[in-house]
Amino acid sequence: MKLHHIFGAACVLGGTLALSSCEKYDELFPEQYHCVLNIKDAGIRNIELYTTEAEGAVSISVMKTGSKGDVPANGTITPMSEAIFQEYCNTNGLKYAYLPAEYYTLQNNEMQFSSQERYKPVNTVLKTREILQLQESHNGQAYALPLLLRSSEVSVNDSLLIIVPQIKAPTIGLTNSGFTHAISFSSKGEAKQAYTLELTLPIPNIWGLKCSLACNEEAVAAFNKYNSQNGNRYKQLPSNAYTLPENGIVTFGNEATTASVDIAINRASLEMGEYILPLSIASPTVEGVEINAAQKTVLLGVTYSPDKLELKASQFKANSIAEGDGTGYAGLVDGLGSGLHFHSNWSAPVKDATYGNYIDVTLSAPVQSIKLDYWTRFENGNAAPTHIKLFASTNGTEWKELGDIASGLPTGGNQQYSSPIYRAEQPFSHFRFAVLESAAGSMTNGSAWFNLGELVLYGN
Repeated sequence: MKLHHIFGAACVLGGTLALSSCEKYDELFPEQYHCVLNIKDAGIRNIELYTTEAEGAVSISVMKTGSKGDVPANGTITPMSEAIFQEYCNTNGLKYAYLPAEYYTLQNNEMQFSSQERYKPVNTVLKTREILQLQESHNGQAYALPLLLRSSEVSVNDSLLIIVPQIKAPTIGLTNSGFTHAISFSSKGEAKQAYTLELTLPIPNIWGLKCSLACNEEAVAAFNKYNSQNGNRYKQLPSNAYTLPENGIVTFGNEATTASVDIAINRASLEMGEYILPLSIASPTVEGVEINAAQKTVLLGVTYSPDKLELKASQFKANSIAEGDGTGYAGLVDGLGSGLHFHSNWSAPVKDATYGNYIDVTLSAPVQSIKLDYWTRFENGNAAPTHIKLFASTNGTEWKELGDIASGLPTGGNQQYSSPIYRAEQPFSHFRFAVLESAAGSMTNGSAWFNLGELVLYGN
């Protein structure tokens, strides 16, 4: 090779001299590089598409390059055969299935380049919803469309593109789902309160998306299941106690990924108690948008609590008390700490087949609704209650049962229990806290006892 040819090659490789200095530039390149077609970004291309559109377009750019890139050329994009593709996958450790022809169309895949044209676009249109159904019917199998670039006139490089569609259905969901305590009322606080629910969408809303939020059959079924699992302590919030804006229609703003709903709740029509407002998302207005099953329903807890009663040791009377162990009746109201507890008699246990060991409370004024908190003994739970019954009386001699609590009670030291709210048929002035069983045994048919670290009552 002549010296200036060698020098010219160095020019090309190093880019240090102008191309015009090369007298026979084309001779530096093999003929197969004079005009070359190639797929831009060839190889495996993962494409994320959404079911909000029935079809999703994938653009492919075919480039014309080479030392004689200014000549006419032809090219074709065609699918690789299924057999060859599966062999390719096996050789390269790929787990794709072959996407059948009925799930896509190729547009402008027959290309004629003029001498001036340097690239051509080819469109692949994928049928998003049908592909998702295909994947779901085959346990989430990933499908791929292998495309080959061919030409009868010029060389081809980077000729294989594997399109892997990843079809997703945008899902609406609640930020907080399941049970969440939303609002607490008392007799002295605000009569109306609002709670804000937030709905989410994984991608910006470009479709004018709306949905509904309603206390429908599905929501009520979720409430009934949860209530059964929790001793039926809740009532469903009545429809006249809350208001949903726009009759429950939720609108996502343009480009928004969240929407908020302010739920107004009014205690005026409520009795004291614990309530749940069950709500579920339904009816998205855009085809292809789905509801996240795990974030579909919320159970909003609403509590209308009685006021705390100021109790004194003189208001208590028990059928069994251990003198010198703890601080007697004062142990129920003197705070939490070592030795600050009430203890029923363990040296001479009292047995009562109906009430076990009990503490009666004479109330300062009649109430009709009542709830309690108690703490187990500070040091340990060796005699913590395990079965309790609650009673009410208008005269201190005739008792009507309010509640039976045989599960969910704490058994360790210095642990709190909060009861449901109980409502009697009529106001009462006497309350009985009866312990039938404790960690120490039975007080209805055995010789056992119990203790408490503190007792708090709420009543109206």
